Amino acid sequence: MTSEIVALSARVHTWRFTDRPREIGTGSILRRDFVLVRVELADGTVGYGEAFHGHAGSAVAEIVNTTMQDVVVGRRADDVLGVREETRDRFLIASGMGGFIFALSGIDIAMWDAHGKSTGQPAWRLLGGSTPDFPAYAGGFTLGYSAPELLVADLRSLWDRGYRAAKVRVGDSFEEDASRVTAARAALGEEFHIMTDANLGQNYDVARRAPVLGDVGAEWLEEPFPPGGHDQFRSLAALRRVPLAAGENIFGADAFARWIGEGAIQVAQPDVSRVGGITEAIRVAHIAQAHGARCVPHISHTALNHAATLTVMSAVASTDFFEADPTARNPFRTDVISGGVRVGQGRASLGDKPGLGVAVDEERLLDEYAGETGSPWPRTRR
Repeated sequence: MTSEIVALSARVHTWRFTDRPREIGTGSILRRDFVLVRVELADGTVGYGEAFHGHAGSAVAEIVNTTMQDVVVGRRADDVLGVREETRDRFLIASGMGGFIFALSGIDIAMWDAHGKSTGQPAWRLLGGSTPDFPAYAGGFTLGYSAPELLVADLRSLWDRGYRAAKVRVGDSFEEDASRVTAARAALGEEFHIMTDANLGQNYDVARRAPVLGDVGAEWLEEPFPPGGHDQFRSLAALRRVPLAAGENIFGADAFARWIGEGAIQVAQPDVSRVGGITEAIRVAHIAQAHGARCVPHISHTALNHAATLTVMSAVASTDFFEADPTARNPFRTDVISGGVRVGQGRASLGDKPGLGVAVDEERLLDEYAGETGSPWPRTRR
């Protein structure tokens, strides 16, 4: 029997890029921030989760370390729905999402990790999952705005590593966008899957680009408008030139139900560290499946998020893509936090270790990756 939670805590950790990623629609990020959520059970089991920083990771951690204590401590680790419902009733419905949805996300992931460890089962099996292996596409910060020749070289390098799909950044200008996606298709051929992402940054009428993306067979166009542009999404989707994707900035299954049900998006992209955790992401996936839409989750920074994402995909019997982080170095994926997910030759798979199967070196995180305050994204002017 799963024991009760006796301690809950959170703290921010930061790793600064030595070479900053290329610019995308939201600028060029300075560092990786994430909020590590920790739950401890009465039997000594420790579970870990990742909460999104929300441009103010210390504020998210403060919510976990103060207000959420009353909600979580004393519950059993498997009482994820109890935590969800109390958090929604007390803090989300009446007061808006704010940092509470990020805090809930990290807590939910940590509870599933602890529950699996305490029962000796991987979380994906506890959730009824049967398929632990998925195709992967190269996403994350891999490909920023690039000249066509540089983009093609990057894509060929990913091809050599086994990837047959990757995300290309768009939105700076129509000419650049058209050149880069047509060059990518010509160089990689029809076998390669091209996803495109505007990252909310749009410097021209996106309707001009839709036919080009349709001609190259793009899998989707991600976030061509801010999350408040629901009607703009619907109008663009009505052209039926390219499927539209969004979700990292859509919070909660009820919000996804509107976006999917009204045809604003055809590809739902919940992020387990932002949408409400594993529990909520599964709800989103079921809504998408019921409407015949795709669910291809967005990822955040660490192996905890990645393992939780694949856990969701396994639980809903997904056959779609996992968004892999193929950057050369990410210590939060392969060093101080590691395991849970194996990525190679364009595939991502889960193991059979209890919980999420992820190892967290708390001592090194404290010593080497102290958290910074403020947003990891510098101010940009438009």
